[in-house]
Amino acid sequence: MHWKQFLTPVQSVAPQKALAMLNSDSSIQLIDVRQPVEYSDGHIPGARLIPLGNLLDQLCELDKEKPVLVYCAIGGRSRVAAQLLSGQKFKNVYNITGGLKSWKGWESTGEYDQGLQLFTGLESLEEILLVAYTMELALNEFYTEMANHVTNEQAASLFLSLANIEKEHETNIASQYAEFTGKVFPKNLNASETLEGGLTTAEYMSRLGADMETPHDILIFAMSIECQAMDLYLRTSDKAPNAAIKKELLLLSSEEKSHLNRLADVMDSIYVSKE
Repeated sequence: MHWKQFLTPVQSVAPQKALAMLNSDSSIQLIDVRQPVEYSDGHIPGARLIPLGNLLDQLCELDKEKPVLVYCAIGGRSRVAAQLLSGQKFKNVYNITGGLKSWKGWESTGEYDQGLQLFTGLESLEEILLVAYTMELALNEFYTEMANHVTNEQAASLFLSLANIEKEHETNIASQYAEFTGKVFPKNLNASETLEGGLTTAEYMSRLGADMETPHDILIFAMSIECQAMDLYLRTSDKAPNAAIKKELLLLSSEEKSHLNRLADVMDSIYVSKE
């Protein structure tokens, strides 16, 4: 250990700048150096959990040629981590100022391995796209069922709109399947037991405790699911066996982010209509 590395100045970026970097460069390695229990309570989507005490032992998992963004709770541990990485010859290392406390972007919850079992051992684009499709199908069916279940007409209309968004994504995935495999998309696939993001309906309901008769809570619920899905695809991409699969997982993540932005626009329109 070379202690002088901890006296080396590190580059720090504001959360807004870090968000812009993540949106523009998919090669950035985002590292959360907090403890697992902190990560489970909330983290930036796609962040790889490497507690500060484990960082030296897990350096081999990172690419020294690619940029690294590190964060912790308020910025102290991540500054140390950034200095350590710089001392280990990582070329472009950035510390997010203020840590997660100052973060204003999307957040996810759950353990680092949450949902990854859905993709364990998958070696082909075909299998990944089929898993993604069945999760979309499950969410579509849930929204459709809720539209028929709620008594609030505005809530019912919103659920149908959400179901249509999922239907669009199902169509996109089927199109990607045909493009990448050259096969006709299978008919009569059954919905997965899990929704986007790797949790079951009951798990989402339990975590969020949303009032499914209230448009605001419905949108919070939907946005949380899309955020969890974006997070799952990003984390899975870290374990992709080849560049083609990694590219597809990043594309799926990008599509979930576009859904998030659409839902945010709907949320904004609800507040505007109340003014």
